[in-house]
Amino acid sequence: MKLPIHAAALESMALTIRSGDPRLETGGALFGPSDGSKVLHAAGPGPKAEHGPYFFLRDLAFTQHEAGRLYQADGSHWIGEWHTHVDVPPRPSDLDLHTYAKHMADRDLGFDRFLALIIAVSESQPILAAWILERHGNELILMQAGTQLLDLS
Repeated sequence: MKLPIHAAALESMALTIRSGDPRLETGGALFGPSDGSKVLHAAGPGPKAEHGPYFFLRDLAFTQHEAGRLYQADGSHWIGEWHTHVDVPPRPSDLDLHTYAKHMADRDLGFDRFLALIIAVSESQPILAAWILERHGNELILMQAGTQLLDLS
């Protein structure tokens, strides 16, 4: 399974990573069609985000503003999140999985599918891994939707 990611979204993530502290995680929200079939936009963390070596908390007010702006611009919905891992592989940690499951359980958010892009920045060339969490009845299924090298230059 492949997950199409628009070039502008990849560039937005690369710019955010280049402008941050490489010892700390960073990230943001992903936006696209409501079915989560592709990523059109990747927002940054926002000015009030919290960054640590093993965690990242986005600026909720900034993300809500971006969600409204992108919905008005092209109908994009919040479909997931992206973040970096500093010295571990690009796969969801237990904390990541807990966060994704919490989003899926929140009926107000209405997710049946949640996209997660994780970028391992400690490699000589950063690696982006795409993950999809889907609801199948009462179960949540996590699938890897591909990996690619990410150019941060």
